[in-house]
Amino acid sequence: MKILAANQNSQKLPIWGMIAINEQVEFVTMNDREKYLFDLQGFLVVRDFLSNTEVSVLNQAIDANPDKRFEHPRADLDGTPLDGEFGPFWHYDGMLTWPDPWCQPFRHLLAHPKVIPYLNTLLGRGWKLDHSVDILTATTGCQGMGIHGSGNVTFNGSRFYAYQNNRMRCGLIVCEYYLTDVNPGDGGLCVIPGSHKANFPCPDDIRMWETNQEIVFNIPAKAGDLVIFNETTSHGVLPWRAAHERRVAFYRYTPKYLHYAGGVYQMQMPEWVSELTEAQQAVLEPPYIYNRPLIETDGETLVRPRREGE
Repeated sequence: MKILAANQNSQKLPIWGMIAINEQVEFVTMNDREKYLFDLQGFLVVRDFLSNTEVSVLNQAIDANPDKRFEHPRADLDGTPLDGEFGPFWHYDGMLTWPDPWCQPFRHLLAHPKVIPYLNTLLGRGWKLDHSVDILTATTGCQGMGIHGSGNVTFNGSRFYAYQNNRMRCGLIVCEYYLTDVNPGDGGLCVIPGSHKANFPCPDDIRMWETNQEIVFNIPAKAGDLVIFNETTSHGVLPWRAAHERRVAFYRYTPKYLHYAGGVYQMQMPEWVSELTEAQQAVLEPPYIYNRPLIETDGETLVRPRREGE
């Protein structure tokens, strides 16, 4: 794989906006409409992000590994609108290490070429996977989950939203890939739009969806759509009411200098990481700045500047 010099420009794609982080380096970013919507709402829906084939292969992998499924504990939500018969969802874990070929579609999402402009814009280049990859599923009767995310009320360096010098920056963000349709009223992911900028705590009765339900938005999306939201945006889960199964894949990312939760590495990379491409391996690097591998626009080429001019 070709490694470009730090001062060599990335390939320019006219569909995206380009922003210079110093006088020598440019990188691909979200377009102006997407920047406006994320800055306004604290989340963004990217329609038709995955192809029908990608969605199908991901679902086939899940179907082939029923033994990896376990239930999220049911919370004590008795008497609240969020209550249900079962926990809020079932998890699948360890997807990156599932046997071939079932691991491959999940590894492909680590550094999907189409996600690069979004992560570049929200985190700066050198972003990294945080937490483990997660699959969440739900069936009729699954309860919801209380709304959480503190906006500007609590700044601890891991969950935040900032804007300066024509750039957005976030702490932890979530990329939620929809693998089945979510129609209005089905339940699942919900957000309070604009709450990533909130300066006052969310009242408990709103957090538990007991009052002011009109400000809570249950995001409808089709299989293949991607929802990106800031962890500091107030978000939760509404009870699942649809007859079909909810399926979403969670990929969480942080800036190159931040480590939010335990990841795939301890003191050294596990052996299976050597099976990944160099770009996929770069997403699993621990947090550091100097000479960090940065993924170029094509999703394959890496550059290793001593330090980005941010």
